[in-house]
Order: sequence, then structure tokens, then C-alpha cells
Amino acid sequence: MNKIAILAVAYNRVDSITRLLKSLEKANYGDEKPTLIISIDKSKTDAVEKFADGYHWPHGEKIVRKHDKNMGLRNHMMSLGEWFDRFETIVVLEDDIVVSPCFYFFVRQSSDKYMGSQEVCGISLYSFARNYQTRLPFTPVSSEYDGYFMNCAMSWGEVWMKPQWMEFYNWYMRNQDFPIEPHLPELICKWEKSWLKYHTKYCIETNRYFLYPYVSLSSNNGDIGVHVGKGNSWGFQVPLQQGNKRIFILPDNISEAVCYDGFFENKAIYNALNLKEEECCIDLYGTQCNRLRKKYWLTLAHANFPVIKSFALSYRPLELSILEGEAGNAIFLYDTSCKEYKTSINKFLVLFLYNMEEISMIVHQYGWKDFIKDAIRLLIRR
Repeated sequence: MNKIAILAVAYNRVDSITRLLKSLEKANYGDEKPTLIISIDKSKTDAVEKFADGYHWPHGEKIVRKHDKNMGLRNHMMSLGEWFDRFETIVVLEDDIVVSPCFYFFVRQSSDKYMGSQEVCGISLYSFARNYQTRLPFTPVSSEYDGYFMNCAMSWGEVWMKPQWMEFYNWYMRNQDFPIEPHLPELICKWEKSWLKYHTKYCIETNRYFLYPYVSLSSNNGDIGVHVGKGNSWGFQVPLQQGNKRIFILPDNISEAVCYDGFFENKAIYNALNLKEEECCIDLYGTQCNRLRKKYWLTLAHANFPVIKSFALSYRPLELSILEGEAGNAIFLYDTSCKEYKTSINKFLVLFLYNMEEISMIVHQYGWKDFIKDAIRLLIRR
């Protein structure tokens, strides 16, 4: 049987690791007794080490790994592959994460199904409620399955499988440079301390996918730490799958499922437009600006190019207007080979109005300061 370990990643936050372990204790593991590994990076306090030594894991074996030198988050995370000497699947949970009571059934079924897949390189427990590149609401198109795919890696609750992880790690060792490149999300190219950006780059450049659940099986509490300057400023907490769900219906391959690229754009749009991926830039979130200068550009922006087709903005998720062929005057497919690019109406303004209700809830909960800062950043994009 595919042997699974749960790996809790800790540093210097006793309250955070306590909360994570409490959620793990409450989860249902059926007849299995998974090993719990607590991996602790060296900090200026030994409080987490003492807590981990005294902690009782009621579901199986407990292992505490204490690093004697500070590795930093990136090196710490990349070192976790050492546990593949003993296990085939590792559930990686940083200490600001909590899990659903039924997360383990998803882990078991998805890792058994996709172990060794050439298309699926990882499994996410987290399901995005908003596009992290724009912070606007994101809802994937639904299907008959319990999961969809993205060319995007995940760190807020993730599952690594040994064959796929080893392929990624070998790629990582050969690809340490990370310049700003037009085929990558501009935001991740600016992350200085991130290890996740390498996994996402790997997904995009090798056309591999992470499986994402439609209903999240983990949530991020946004605790103050290495990558978060203040607690949960944008609320990346999401609703968790509750109840005693034991069976997850998963697609046999990528072609059966809903798929998104690394920019949160639905790949089914290419077929709907009868265009090839290499000739069309899908840019409904306005994060690409056709930086690769493809012939066709699908966007909400008004630009000085001939319009090949135009669509309404009358469905949710927004790409359904295109997939359903709903004609209108809100989304435009341009032929960019005819004239120079010139935007007259910024796409962020259209998306703001489209998502007004959700945005008002975000602002009410978390305040205007961060929202205005990000809005200005997007409005002045080239």
C-alpha cells in the first residue's frame, strides 16, 4: 500500500503548531495509522521543540526532527524530500494551516490514483477563493468531479508523491535562477524568499498540474511570520469541507477535467474560440497584458485592435460567457497583428464592477488600505 506520512512544518510559533495538530487530531483516518513528523527549523527559542517532544499523537507513530542550524523556509521545505526514503506520499502542512476532518480520505484516494502520473505533479488540499495575483474573487467552473486542475503549485496544504517530487527536485537543482519572464506570473517573479515559485514555474514550463478540490480541505490562517507581515490582511481563510465525506470522485486524466493555467485562466476557452494556445493570450484577469505578443488577445480591456469576436459578461464564473458563446460587448477577442497596442479602458475597472459585491465584503472585513494599494498597482500596469 502507498505509505503516507503527515509532515507538520514548524519554526517558532507554539500557538500555530498547536492549532494545526488539534485539527489533525480531529480528522478521520479510517483504519489507517499515519505517521506524524514534526520538522522544526532552528530559531532563537526552543519552545516549539519542547512542545513537540511532549506532544502525544493519538493516531500512530510520532517523529520529531529538530534542525540544529537555521535553514530558512525555502531550504527547510526543499529538505523535506528526505522522508521519501521511508514514505511514498507526504502531506506537507505549514503551521499556519488547519485541515478538514475528511482531508485524509482525499489524500489517500488522490495519491493512489495519480502516483507516477506524467501530468499530475502534486495535489492541493486548499481551494482558491480568489486569484492571488489580483486578489479578486475566483470561482472554478464546476463539473461532475470533486477536483479540477491548475498549472499552479500550492503550499497551503499540499501532497507530494515520491516519483513526481523527485522529478521536480532534479529540475529545481538545475534551475536556480528566477528572472522576470513573460510566460510566468509577474508577481511570483518578485517573491524573494519563496520556494513555491519554483514549483509553480515547473508546472508552467513542463505543463504539469496540481489537483485542486472544489471544496477546500485546508485553510490558511495567515499568521504573522516569514512571508506575512501582519495577520491575515486579505483573509485567505476559506470554508472547509465538513462532515464525514469518504468518497471523492476524481477524473482519470487531465482531458476529462476542468483545467486552469498558471494565470487562473480556463484552458477550455481555446477550444471554444477554435484557437491554439500558442497563438492566443487569454487575459480575463488582466495579469498578462499579452506580454508574449501572441496574435490573438482575449481581454476585458478596450484596445486599439480589430475585434474578431466579443462576448457578454453575464455568467459566473466569468469565462462561462465565452464557453456558452454569449455574444455581447464586454469581453473582446482582438487580432493584435494589425495595429499597435493601446488600452483606453483598464480591465481592472471592469473586473471591479463585476465583482463589486464580493469586494465590498472584503473591504468591510479587512479595510480599505490594502485594497486601495493593490487597486492602484493594477490600474497603472502597462
